[in-house]
Amino acid sequence: MVILDIDSMIPKGHLLRQIKDCVSFDFIYEKVASYYSNVGRKSFDPVVLIKILLIGYLYGIKSERRIEVEVSFNLAYRWFCGFDLMHRVPDHSNFSQNRKRRFEDASIVWEIFNEIVLKCIQLGIVSGKMIYKRATQNYYRLYSRSKKQCKNTRCL
Repeated sequence: MVILDIDSMIPKGHLLRQIKDCVSFDFIYEKVASYYSNVGRKSFDPVVLIKILLIGYLYGIKSERRIEVEVSFNLAYRWFCGFDLMHRVPDHSNFSQNRKRRFEDASIVWEIFNEIVLKCIQLGIVSGKMIYKRATQNYYRLYSRSKKQCKNTRCL
């Protein structure tokens, strides 16, 4: 039997390691609590949903089907989302159905996304350049600052 430590395989300077080590995603549970029910079948973890969508944005993966494939095959993406090698990655329909049914009329996903991006900018993990602003949605182009390590900053 071979024991594989995925954490040791992700380089210290990797963008996703810096984000995972420095940004707490726990605030998401409180923000989306009103969109989830306490009864019935267990829901898709909102933190995992946001992390997968964040990967898609950071790496320019526009298709939800493609995000599913990339997270399945990329070790760093799996690690960032908390999936081990035996864990099945959620189907692309999980992303689209959550977006369509649960968050269709809500700006909560953008609020969460913007909060994560702003934390990353404050920590110096990325620099954000606003491309354009429309209504209440902010869109950012993120640039990795790979030389500036998270250990030199205060984690949020």
